[in-house]
Amino acid sequence: RRNEDFMKITVPADAKNTQNILTLIEEMGYKLPCNCQGKHLCSGKNYSFDCAMIPKESVTVTLPESGQAVRGIALENRPVLPGGADTLLIDLGTTTVALVLLDRKTGVLRQTHVFPNPQRILGADVISRIQASCAGQAKRLSELIRTALREETSLLCRKNRQSVDEINSCLIGGNTTMIHLLMEYDCTPLASSPFVPGVKPPDSFRYGSATIHILPWMSAFVGGDITAGIIACGLETTDRTTLLIDLGTNGEMVLSHNRHLYTAATAAGPALEGASLSCGCAAVPGAISQVRLHRNRAAITTIDNKLPSGLCGSGAFSLCAELLRNALLQTDGILSDNFPAEGISLGTTPQGRKLTFTAEDLRELQLAIAAIGAGIDTLCFEAGISPDTIEMLYVGGGFGLFLDISDCILLHMLPDIPTDRIQARGNTCLQGLYELSINEGHHRHAVSLPYSTVNLADNNCFKERFIRHMTYSDDVISTTYS
Repeated sequence: RRNEDFMKITVPADAKNTQNILTLIEEMGYKLPCNCQGKHLCSGKNYSFDCAMIPKESVTVTLPESGQAVRGIALENRPVLPGGADTLLIDLGTTTVALVLLDRKTGVLRQTHVFPNPQRILGADVISRIQASCAGQAKRLSELIRTALREETSLLCRKNRQSVDEINSCLIGGNTTMIHLLMEYDCTPLASSPFVPGVKPPDSFRYGSATIHILPWMSAFVGGDITAGIIACGLETTDRTTLLIDLGTNGEMVLSHNRHLYTAATAAGPALEGASLSCGCAAVPGAISQVRLHRNRAAITTIDNKLPSGLCGSGAFSLCAELLRNALLQTDGILSDNFPAEGISLGTTPQGRKLTFTAEDLRELQLAIAAIGAGIDTLCFEAGISPDTIEMLYVGGGFGLFLDISDCILLHMLPDIPTDRIQARGNTCLQGLYELSINEGHHRHAVSLPYSTVNLADNNCFKERFIRHMTYSDDVISTTYS
């Protein structure tokens, strides 16, 4: 078990305060492994203060030092203000779909919403949905997502007290397969080598009162959501060696080096979004986002400090690192005999469902981590550089906002570079769509720099590095690149 440093913070409060100290600390930006919302379910054992305390004056408390957390920014964390909206942004993800309603003239966000992609009933990942589409389910897959988008947009507008007809512009970013399924395009070319889409990205078109703009894809595996991320992170305008990783179901990444882009998708699978874990869930309020272990007992942190609803990708990743730190997971990637046969208990949901992290869950996560780490190594190899020469690394996806840098480096998913070179950006697809929406005339933005698409499935470097990344000894990151 590693030693924890501690820090003291002063929590501001006055006589009018009605919030418990947990909520006040959360609002200051600290994540705490106590999620009972002042109901004394933690028995007051986690900290030096009563979690139910409602301070009426400023109070100083002691917390574990967590300076290794990835510092990040996210469009979805910006304030939502009342008023009319004319633009809808859609991040069409494999696991979840994110919507943003905004006033394009002022750039003010009016409403935001995230919901599960209903196509998951026909497959949790891109490959299974391509197979379903080719097996005669193309129309159903299209109807599922189109119906959901109509209904969720209508609900969002009603929440904003306006009509759907007031929306005159809609920008959509999504991976290549999701756009094919939305538009009911033939997915057969995406199912086999050479994996070249059989159609061009769609032009702008009218739907109801709105003009729809779909960002163009770069390849079968790198879609318009990554095009938007490139815009958001400035990969086309920087002279620094910069890497963007979108940590989601498909694990897309783009390396910018010497004014050339190297792109790849790692097929990390749905584990990073919790979809394939036995107690998994999406990164929603209540999802376990961080875990710390002490003698096989878990202290959890949940999103928005709500009662636990399941384990999302960042929580599973955190737990995997804790297993290694506590010698429950060996450096050869094999569980030790001290790992409980029934798994690690993470508590119980308000509905009474037990949450347990099993050996099978760990294996799913190990495969995803190895795919990301090996993908980064391979892009660097193709560019002729070493991963430790990356000057800036952007982590896209909500997953990254809850990551701990020490976890990432310990498990060799991210290169061992100074922490000030790593920044979590949240949903880079939405950020790119936002920038395009408030800069009229850029709706058909395509990548202007030359780029190379690296097919990892046929890449010998990736195969070799993937095997090495299934273990956690120091020699995994000691390879020289040239």
